[in-house]
Amino acid sequence: MKKPIASYLALAISAALFGPVAQANDQQNASNKVEVIEVTGIRGSLKQALNNKRFSDAVVDSISAEDIGKFPDKNIGDALQRIPGITVSRDFSEVDGVTIRGTAPQHSLVLLNGQNVASVGWFDLAPFNRSFNFEMLSAEQVAGMDVYKSVESNVNEGAIGGTINLKTRRPLDLDANTVFASTEGAYSKSDGDWSANGSGLYSWKNDNDNFGILAAYSVENINVYRETLRSFGAPGPLNNPDSAGNIPTAPGAMASILFDEERKRESTQVTLQYQASDRLNLVLDYNDFSLKNEHLNTAMFAVPQLFSEYDASTAVVNDKGVTTRVTTVPFGGEQPLVPLFNNSIVRAPHMQMDVLNLTAEYEQDDWTLSAVIGQSTAKSRGLQSSTWWGNLENSEKTGFTFDISGPHELDLTHPDYAMDHDQMMIHNEFSFVNNIRDNEINYAQLDFQHNLDYGIFTSLQVGVKIQDQEFSARIDRYDDGLIQKAMADGLRLSDYNGGHVSGLHGKEGRAGTLSAFALMNNDIWDYAHANKSATRATEAFSIEEDITSAYVKANFSGEGFRGNLGVRFVDTDVASTGEIDGQPATGKKSYSNILPSLNIVADLSQDVLLRFAAGSSVARPDYDQMKMSASLVPTMETATIGNPDIEPYKSDQYDLGLEWYFDPSSLLGVTLFQKNISDYIYTTAARESLDGCSQSCLVTRFRNVGTADVSGVEFQYQQDFGNGFGAQFNYTYTDSSVVNPAGEKQRLDRVSRNSFNIAAYYEDDTFSARLAYNARDEWLSFESSALATNKPYHQLDASFVWHVTDYLDVSVEGVNILNEARITTLPEFDVYHSIDEYGARYFVGASVKF
Repeated sequence: MKKPIASYLALAISAALFGPVAQANDQQNASNKVEVIEVTGIRGSLKQALNNKRFSDAVVDSISAEDIGKFPDKNIGDALQRIPGITVSRDFSEVDGVTIRGTAPQHSLVLLNGQNVASVGWFDLAPFNRSFNFEMLSAEQVAGMDVYKSVESNVNEGAIGGTINLKTRRPLDLDANTVFASTEGAYSKSDGDWSANGSGLYSWKNDNDNFGILAAYSVENINVYRETLRSFGAPGPLNNPDSAGNIPTAPGAMASILFDEERKRESTQVTLQYQASDRLNLVLDYNDFSLKNEHLNTAMFAVPQLFSEYDASTAVVNDKGVTTRVTTVPFGGEQPLVPLFNNSIVRAPHMQMDVLNLTAEYEQDDWTLSAVIGQSTAKSRGLQSSTWWGNLENSEKTGFTFDISGPHELDLTHPDYAMDHDQMMIHNEFSFVNNIRDNEINYAQLDFQHNLDYGIFTSLQVGVKIQDQEFSARIDRYDDGLIQKAMADGLRLSDYNGGHVSGLHGKEGRAGTLSAFALMNNDIWDYAHANKSATRATEAFSIEEDITSAYVKANFSGEGFRGNLGVRFVDTDVASTGEIDGQPATGKKSYSNILPSLNIVADLSQDVLLRFAAGSSVARPDYDQMKMSASLVPTMETATIGNPDIEPYKSDQYDLGLEWYFDPSSLLGVTLFQKNISDYIYTTAARESLDGCSQSCLVTRFRNVGTADVSGVEFQYQQDFGNGFGAQFNYTYTDSSVVNPAGEKQRLDRVSRNSFNIAAYYEDDTFSARLAYNARDEWLSFESSALATNKPYHQLDASFVWHVTDYLDVSVEGVNILNEARITTLPEFDVYHSIDEYGARYFVGASVKF
């Protein structure tokens, strides 16, 4: 299905003879009306972002870095959370997912300079979805970003939440011989370690200002130290009923966990720009992003349902019949096993993402022709070794007390057991695997804009784009015979003594909670690597998509109003290849979508705008949902299988907003929004005829069987008070519901009903300071296959910059300085599920620019 990149190149070169990216044409038209922004610093960035919003025909919020290295937050995700209608998730300290107006991260689209970007994740337990990996990007190289919340026909399809367009710098926009360099020390309060970061940029252009080269590089070393208390699995029965015959239920396991990661993120940008004539402009962009995050994940597990009985006098049972607190004691007799295990996982994932993009644009007096050709690739290689250590012989028996009614408690009767490496021998599930993921996108685009003088219509835009994308994944397993070899060798944890961890859970844990246990060193990696068997690929699949799209967009303007009307046609061909019952299998699907859009802005007065937007959009299914692989149980006449035949999510959405720009740097606004989502995808079971199973097999697969509605209101306030002081505030209320296959309504996961941001700043010629507070109330998420409630989360960040000279800045910043933890509960059982503590991070740096 894939088209050779040479064919795209031929298209682009031929188009470049006349000229070419027109995705920015509408923005260029708007720029004719945009005020010139001369203020710099925090106020300059906010004013520029407000100006972009005011003069856009669509519903757009922007973030601007008014100067190189002056992005308003430490990373892109933290900056996005300041925008109304956006909330973020932090599974590993930094933002890794963005939710826009109640939709899942994979249902929004991230573009780089207007084009799609390939992305992959690294976490082996995460699903194969379309969510963009924000952990890959450095904020140092981003000049700004626009978040499109309404639909425009010339913007790439693929989002029902919103589209985020990241923008990088171009050399002809900067002074010749611009130099920027920064160095920074980063301190993690959780583990007390420092790391070093740095970045640099050089931009040159010739004396004619028509040819330039820009090169930039940044490196960030990040220590991620997460302390977790967690329960695993739905509550089940404990061993041995009490004297009354009652069998209490309790979680499958409790654990005290340490996640210790050394993350290295590198970004490189090289841009060549040639203004061949007053009419022809050529830009070649290359961006490379890489992320290495080697880490050790160690957990001490207590398993209430295994090898123990309980002291009935200590049991506390809640209204859901779940034992929330109990003390377990070892079995009687000579049973040597105890329900305590050490699990150590060493991971060494490495991800890389490359984007190569050639843009050409040719302008005549009343028309513009544009062309873009590009390729984006992403790959992840995730080697990992997992080992389970348990008490197998001649060990001291021990019991424990757990409590999941509030902040977790895991209290060992003999806590020294967890500290003794000699107490634990290799137990089971010794594995060595390599998680491999690849994603490649090739695209070519041709756009034409013709300026009009026809009634209210000012210009007509048309365009066509072809894109092919392939996502593939597999797991190379090396674990055949590895556990048998390890057990025969009699491995003990003492053979790989990595010392101890202590002082965990100081903020959220209770007195007595297990906060110290034995660690493994990374030498186990060498043992696993040396004794692994030949590789065997499992869970291998690939999905190819050929996408052809075309659009028409008419821009209009009249006395007191402006806007655009358009339609986008999209045709998608899907081929999913995998394996079913040991045999290669391929599933195919073709579908088309017609996506109309309308954006209108009315000037109620010189400074008051009324906006209305309506449009249709789609978000394609996740790769997990389309993969052609199956798990068959012929004797039970059951099967679980992917489904490449599903349709994309579809959304009809509406916006109505009122904005008052009461001075050039200030705004008071409110926006109502509504999304009606159809073809919602759920997992359901139905009888089907399936090879390898039966003529009436109960097949569980993804199907389009649900609907969802999201509505809400965004309130936004921003003001420059003068004398260097200013403030921002926004609040979003989101109401969401989804109808599941049983006809029941429930809230969408990841959606908080209430979220808000408050930021205050001061700035003069010598100093600038900002304090930013972000908060969201509870939201739902799926944790260990159970629906969990996340407790409200609040985060306070601060920054201070001293402008020592015109060329030198010194800065101090703090992220999560209140050391907020992420806490989840299982409402079905009325118990706590997890507590994750990352701790505060601080940065001290200096930068020069001339």
